[in-house]
Amino acid sequence: MNTNNPISQTVQISSGDIEYVFVGSGPTILISHGTLGGYDQALAISQLFDYESFSFLCVSRAGYLNSSPATGFTAEDQARSYKELLDHLGIAKAAILGTSGGAPSAIRFAQDFPEQCWALLLISSILQTPDLPLMFRTAVRVQSLIMGFDPLWVITYKYGLRMLAQSNGVQATQAKMALKNPHLKKVIQGIYKPITTASLRRKGLQLDDAQIQSLPPVENYDIHVPTYISHAVNDPLAPVKDAAQLANLIPNAEYHEFSDGGHIFFVIHSKRIVPDVERFLRTHTPD
Repeated sequence: MNTNNPISQTVQISSGDIEYVFVGSGPTILISHGTLGGYDQALAISQLFDYESFSFLCVSRAGYLNSSPATGFTAEDQARSYKELLDHLGIAKAAILGTSGGAPSAIRFAQDFPEQCWALLLISSILQTPDLPLMFRTAVRVQSLIMGFDPLWVITYKYGLRMLAQSNGVQATQAKMALKNPHLKKVIQGIYKPITTASLRRKGLQLDDAQIQSLPPVENYDIHVPTYISHAVNDPLAPVKDAAQLANLIPNAEYHEFSDGGHIFFVIHSKRIVPDVERFLRTHTPD
């Protein structure tokens, strides 16, 4: 398979269609992508890691691209869809990596199907309903209204990639340096390029918003699988205090905090975080 540009596949599960690509070799990590993403964003994130040591199941969550909305009306529904996809593919166990708006369903998968989840990783994760400033809430609503007009997003992506990164808390110098690195530039492009086909992701954004607005308190989660949580202090979209609180509640959870890098700190500081994540995964890989 061409891991640079693999062709997605769609399978039917009990609640509808779910889209995915599968890359790499080794124990499976399912990536639950962020808001405005899709399997393509998950694939970009997977490219930070070692394909010779791990396999990555990159899905489009409910309402994104070719995945049916009914596969994830709630985080619980989406977690069940992950299980059904794994069963369909004959994968007995998987770790799950939840980023940003993909965290709620990742948590539910680990909580509801611990026998099939060998590890939970939460990076830049939205864990509680965020208390966003009025200006930001207004921007989110306007963004939703204009998601049907792809040319605007194509222009934004083409000429404003650094601006997009900086709007997510990345310092100007960090964004400049990362975009000079061919590998990191490719990952950053893959994270933000989905906005160029925003109209194909509008329903997913609406589902994400509904799920995020109804998230339970962090203390209501009940996780008993090996857990790795990492977050940037200056993340403008997901408060670091929520990540720290959840880490304190999960038995033996690993927690790592970065002072900067914003919502994509895992790219900005990939030289530090990627080896640590892979070390955690190797430690907990099932026999």
